[in-house]
Amino acid sequence: MIDNRTMTTMTGEPHAVGKAAKVLAAAEELFLVHGFKGVTMSAVAQRAHVGKGTPYLYWRTKEDLFIELVARSLADTLDDLAARVGEEPSLAVAEHLVPTVAEAWLARPLVRALQVSDDAFLGALLDNPRTRAILAENGAPAVLRRLLPIWREHGSIRTDRSPDVQASALELLAAGFFATQSRSASTGADPDRASVLRIAVADVL
Repeated sequence: MIDNRTMTTMTGEPHAVGKAAKVLAAAEELFLVHGFKGVTMSAVAQRAHVGKGTPYLYWRTKEDLFIELVARSLADTLDDLAARVGEEPSLAVAEHLVPTVAEAWLARPLVRALQVSDDAFLGALLDNPRTRAILAENGAPAVLRRLLPIWREHGSIRTDRSPDVQASALELLAAGFFATQSRSASTGADPDRASVLRIAVADVL
């Protein structure tokens, strides 16, 4: 039900080996500590122990590098979800999967910052069209919306309501959940709120 095909690709060819991999790892370390504004490509190169110009061989700008990091983190999140559902099929039911997805998006700092629109962490990237496109196509509400037809087909949610109504309700529930999480600096979801979300999904869908 969930795999990387659920996520729209936002980057070109992956950079996963050699110096590029070292740059990615260094950039993620620095971004998590200092946020987007507080990191320079020179600092990334220094942390990766590569030449100052090396990051630019793979990414034209710091924005390009950060966007690839977010896309990779989203892909890893989906891989983890697919593995969890494979090990525990009962999670595929909407009332369990929706809070599981929400929790997964909050567990990874880069994805969490994007999903809750963390201005302190993302800074100007919040207004970047590509950042907004990632959120619109691969944010938790978008992924869940793409799962609605599967749930309806398998009879695991109500079919006496239109898909559009269910999609809107699901997006509103997810938006409210993430809005409450944005007030907390801690990574991960509040267990009580996750339980409330589970109950709400069961009632609405």
